[in-house]
Amino acid sequence: MKLLIKDYNFEFLTAEFDGIEFHMFRSDDSLSYISCIACLCKKPSDIVANWRVIQNLVSVHHQPSGNLAVWNVYIAFVTIGTVPIWDKYQIENNKYSARKLIIDGYAELPAVEQLTGCLEEQLLGSDLTLDPRVAETREPLLSLEYFVRGAPLDQKIESKEKRALMINEIIESLNKNENQKS
Repeated sequence: MKLLIKDYNFEFLTAEFDGIEFHMFRSDDSLSYISCIACLCKKPSDIVANWRVIQNLVSVHHQPSGNLAVWNVYIAFVTIGTVPIWDKYQIENNKYSARKLIIDGYAELPAVEQLTGCLEEQLLGSDLTLDPRVAETREPLLSLEYFVRGAPLDQKIESKEKRALMINEIIESLNKNENQKS
């Protein structure tokens, strides 16, 4: 899946926020709808001061159709400098109307093409690679089935004692295995 730059009329936002650029990105896969509105701000303080109003305007003017599409709307705030950690936490953990993402630390605002790659990494995990060891077959180090098969499940004192002995055997086996490794 890729994110594509889409033409979208953001007059309702640009009229409200002078100096903030808005761009729309959408997934190229019709079965996995994702849309992301990128807000490029030169100052981190503009994000902190305006993120709630931006999200509210987006929720009114940008309502994608479909039940699942509503949960796949992102607002990415991109800025030069660094957003204070508490503000970043508060913004990114607010899930009203859209998921939010802060991409900060730039020396200068990225071009839209550069932003596409960054958003693909953040939203789609395009920078992730599969560990080559995943295809290797490995024997489990410890099979708990051996230790817990036949464990009594009632509340009798003898059953509790037997379960405690089983737990001790597991711990001893783990300690023995750990000692062999080191």
